[in-house]
Amino acid sequence: MLVTGTLLTACTADQRQSVSPTPTETAGPGRNLDVGALVIPPAAAVMPRTWRERFVIPYGAGEVLLGTSPGGEGGSMDLGPESGAPGPDGTWWFLDAAKKRLAHYDANGGYLGQAKIPKNLLVNRTYFQWQLPHVLADGTLFAARQSEEGTHLLRMRDGVLDEVAVDGSFSPIFDDGSRLYGFDDTSELVVVDPNDGSLSSTKVLRTASGASFSFGVTRRGLRIVLPGTGVSKVLPTTTASGSPAHVGIQVRAGADEVLHLFLTGAGEDDESVQLVGATLIDAAGHVADVEPLSNPFTPADPGSPAQLAMAPGSSTPMLVYVDTDGVHVYERTVSSE
Repeated sequence: MLVTGTLLTACTADQRQSVSPTPTETAGPGRNLDVGALVIPPAAAVMPRTWRERFVIPYGAGEVLLGTSPGGEGGSMDLGPESGAPGPDGTWWFLDAAKKRLAHYDANGGYLGQAKIPKNLLVNRTYFQWQLPHVLADGTLFAARQSEEGTHLLRMRDGVLDEVAVDGSFSPIFDDGSRLYGFDDTSELVVVDPNDGSLSSTKVLRTASGASFSFGVTRRGLRIVLPGTGVSKVLPTTTASGSPAHVGIQVRAGADEVLHLFLTGAGEDDESVQLVGATLIDAAGHVADVEPLSNPFTPADPGSPAQLAMAPGSSTPMLVYVDTDGVHVYERTVSSE
């Protein structure tokens, strides 16, 4: 079966600001854009110079800092927030579970405010259980929680919080700016209209412009299908030694139609080695070699240790790492090679 991935708001008018996106390198000097296999590297000690740390939001008391919750055996670990997502204005919303709120920051990590979750939207009026945030092109934020009845979407639109019941269960992995895509409880790909919760099956994902694509991990490797350009191919996924590598994938589509993939996994040659990397697929179907990224898995990981993100209308991929000292946001920049 072909699958399409693994895994994984609104601002008031006076909070909106114009943010010029950082230019994104689609193929820098020395980077191969026509690979025949994806060699997934071990996690790097530090981020490569093609990525820069945009900002860090530390943990602590008060509104300005993000919160942590006790976790692990006996509550011995401090778990960070459930990730975050950028809006079309470049600002960020973080699912701050410990403080039961949506925390709002500008494009450089400066605190802007918060939206406290009312008790009637918390599970049993106590628990914050939303994950996998997405901010759509109109600035509306959605995040999902699962229940026996199905999936519920927390919605923040024009500063108002409510919840939308989905016609079934799914976990959002991607959005096209207006709809959410994900897998249902039978592992089939579905698309959801988050305005009314209607759910239907689909064979493809779509970019904001409507271009369709699909990708997935098969026993042979990563299968890529771009119907608009007639591309359909399978690239083996291996470690540096040539052994098969088994990876999970996140994908985001830029306004320039470039697809960015974030990959994590392990190889059959040494399952103790964490593999982490990023690649891209251009609109013609050319695939770049995989660049190594630092390890996103930390004791602060609440279950979604890293999320690939992209602001609506942007072509700049970003990564959210929930680390032990705070939440780190990285963006891919023009190479200094």
